Amino acid sequence: MNIILIGMKACGKSTVGKLLAQKLEIKFIELDQEIEKAHLIGKKPAFAKASAGKEKLTFREIFKKHGAIYFRQLELEVLKNIFQEKRTRKFVLSCGGGTPLNEDNKEILKKLGKVFFLDVDEEVLLPRILEHGIPAFFPFQNDPEKSLNKLLEKRRPIYEKIANKIISFKSELPEELVRKILTLIN
Repeated sequence: MNIILIGMKACGKSTVGKLLAQKLEIKFIELDQEIEKAHLIGKKPAFAKASAGKEKLTFREIFKKHGAIYFRQLELEVLKNIFQEKRTRKFVLSCGGGTPLNEDNKEILKKLGKVFFLDVDEEVLLPRILEHGIPAFFPFQNDPEKSLNKLLEKRRPIYEKIANKIISFKSELPEELVRKILTLIN
């Protein structure tokens, strides 16, 4: 069975995903890294400018330089490729925070495997997010707390709707979350 991890930026999807994949002895896929690879080799959406792609950029730089539409379309293409490959391998997939917001992505994620929403308490989440500065996607750049609350208000119902299981936590260690997920899939 494939395991899909969704949730806000900095909720622990990558850390938990890597540990979980190691425990299950299956592949770990970081969606943002796959987007970076696709961009680098020039697998760009048909509408993209000729200059897009074939450049080594982080997923944040891709988003900033080429825009949300380009990024989300590239994300969708990468998800479709992962879906095509799912018959040949088992994996744990860590999604970006915005991945489940796209209708097409939602359908693919549901078909890919069991979806777990890592729902970390806001008091823990905000400092984690701010470790790298205020994200560009925060609607109120001068009020990070208000931004996070607004985003969670919009995103949490979407995450909850797509998830097969919700893992709510505050300060549990990643190993504890892995154990919780393992009990839920066995």
